[in-house]
Amino acid sequence: MSTHHIFIISALVISGVFFGILSMFGLPQTIIGWVITDGALAMILYISYLVIASIRKISKP
Repeated sequence: MSTHHIFIISALVISGVFFGILSMFGLPQTIIGWVITDGALAMILYISYLVIASIRKISKP
C-alpha cells in the first residue's frame, strides 16, 4: 500500500470519527460553529499527514 492510499484511508477514518463524535454532541448551528469545526478537522488531518510522512521517511528529489 502506498503512502497516498494510507493517507486517504487515514483521512476518511479520522473524518468519520470526528463527525461521529460531533453528531453525538450536536452539530453546530451557526456559520462560526461550522468554521471552527472545519478548522479543527483540517488541523487533525494535517497532523495525521505529518505523522504519516515522518513515519514513512521517503523523500523524492
